[in-house]
Amino acid sequence: MDTLMILLGIVVFMLVLLSGLPVAFGLGFLAILLLSAYVGPDTATDIAVDKAYSAIDSDILVAIPLFILAAQLISATGMGKRLFSAAEVFLWRLRGGLGVATIGSSGVFSAMTGSSFVSSSTMGLIAIPELRKAGYGESKIAAAITAGGTLGSMIPPSIVMIVYGYLTDESISKLFMAGVIPGLLLIVLYSLFMVFTGHAEHTSPAQKPSQKKRHAVKEAFWGIMAPVIILGGIYLGIFTASEAAAVAVVYCMVIGFVVYRTLTLKSLWEQLMAAAVTSAMVTMIIIGGAILGHSVIFGRMPQEVLSAIISMDISPMALLIIINLVLFVLGMFLEVLALMYLVIPLLVPVIAHMGWDNIWIAVMLLINVNLALITPPMGGVLYVVSHIGNMPLSTVMKGALMPIAALIIVLILTLIFPSLALWLPSMT
Repeated sequence: MDTLMILLGIVVFMLVLLSGLPVAFGLGFLAILLLSAYVGPDTATDIAVDKAYSAIDSDILVAIPLFILAAQLISATGMGKRLFSAAEVFLWRLRGGLGVATIGSSGVFSAMTGSSFVSSSTMGLIAIPELRKAGYGESKIAAAITAGGTLGSMIPPSIVMIVYGYLTDESISKLFMAGVIPGLLLIVLYSLFMVFTGHAEHTSPAQKPSQKKRHAVKEAFWGIMAPVIILGGIYLGIFTASEAAAVAVVYCMVIGFVVYRTLTLKSLWEQLMAAAVTSAMVTMIIIGGAILGHSVIFGRMPQEVLSAIISMDISPMALLIIINLVLFVLGMFLEVLALMYLVIPLLVPVIAHMGWDNIWIAVMLLINVNLALITPPMGGVLYVVSHIGNMPLSTVMKGALMPIAALIIVLILTLIFPSLALWLPSMT
């Protein structure tokens, strides 16, 4: 199969997804078509069934539905609201302080959920009314919420990183650690934007938070402790990522039932059902992606890509720039997991041939994934914010220019200074 066929396959892949089929079925449909072209429809079906089973027969993937459930419980218990209120109490005097509070609380919330969609939807419901009362413009509000939404995939624990580790057999804990410094750098850049483009919010007595600092910290304490327990346990080797997800679920249930008393058996059942639906959707995408990945490898596409790259004889830095540009363009049209399942099988042999560090490439891919979440036309976080905030999509897209710029800056810095991604993992 030559390079032209590979490009044709990518075009067909995007057309299948844009046809309106659910992402999982689009992945599986294209995979079976490719396999049928190689071995015939009957054998292709047998292979697909076998790969569908083996795709979910993994201890690593247990973490995904558990983290999804933890995210649902965190939202239901009111931890997100308490975190935002505490940040508001401490930052309300700062220029643009409410925007900074939104970014900061989104970062902590992301460190408990691992999901950009949960982070953007939950923090959007909490922060948008407060930002509007404080006089923020609609595009500035969109900037704060979309920026906070991107942290869900960057700040560990990240569901996207779990999938990457599953596909490449890389250490999940090292991948989590690799995202810490770029994630914190993003929080700093987002916050600086809010400060330098914000306005003084403490001029109106009506906007002063009613809580005292001590009370706010007390209320938010259990929410703050959640990422400390989850990430601390992983980094100290106390438990694996999957075990950490289970710990997160139990922790949130205890806090919801015993401490905050905001969780009931009825609401727990509702969160279990919501988490089950989301987990089923993700599982179907993983199955479809696994079958597609096998068909790509079966057709020797990675080898063809590698041969084409070798024949081009370009410098490693130029190749990295090209790869990131391709990822950015593909991210504009593909759902996040679909993007990963398409490009990772093609990238793995290139990474090995060039001698690049797999974790370094993972962080750059993760940044591109976050760009995909907020770039039209497929940027899912844009539609979440538009719906929750009752804003025109054009307004949300204008606000998203800020986090897009910040993500590109961090991507360039990571490209130039690999230690941003590799320093913490190297400490283990």
